[in-house]
Amino acid sequence: MTRTIALVAVLAATLASAPVVAPHYFYLDPARLDLSVLLPPPPDAASAAERSDEEQVAAEVAQRTPAQLFEAEEASKRSVFFFAASIGPRFTAAQLPITARLFLHVRSDVGNLINAAKVYWDRPRPSGAQKRRGSYPSGHAAFAASTAILLSQLVPEKRDQIFSQARTFAENRILLGLHYPSDVASGWTAGTLAAYVMMNDRAFERDFAAAKAELQRANL
Repeated sequence: MTRTIALVAVLAATLASAPVVAPHYFYLDPARLDLSVLLPPPPDAASAAERSDEEQVAAEVAQRTPAQLFEAEEASKRSVFFFAASIGPRFTAAQLPITARLFLHVRSDVGNLINAAKVYWDRPRPSGAQKRRGSYPSGHAAFAASTAILLSQLVPEKRDQIFSQARTFAENRILLGLHYPSDVASGWTAGTLAAYVMMNDRAFERDFAAAKAELQRANL
């Protein structure tokens, strides 16, 4: 028993002294995009805004059908190729590896940015949500906004369809009972800000141009 306690103590000390590795960003400089400054804080507990958030989630969950729940759960993966429904069946990672890599980098950058904001605000999830990691802002909404903005510039003729899909993708987080409306709204704002900053990055401009050329060659 004494030996076990000693091993646990050594492990705890090792973990405590391990260096914290900063997340890697491809196109974003997090110092230029501090969401703790740019986003409003989530509603205060017991405020009218908080009660409204709770009531809207409860209403969505109560009114959803099994089919709606299944569809929302199935369509919750954060991948640019979710938008094949808008662009066409040939819009796949196998057909478009350069585009796939670009949007993997975008998703990673936006995810890192949102994770930092979640830690900062540490808002609890709606009642009943199995997920426990910070609710504010919504990472799925940020993904939807940033991806829709960038993808619609690559395939401008599909812009309306892309944004329609993105809005549904983001709002499904409320229907699933995983996020409050204010989480989704601020997530969308965060994704918009992230897309704007990325569009002014040289590495992004290079990779975006390569993806655009690839899509033009594919003639989707």
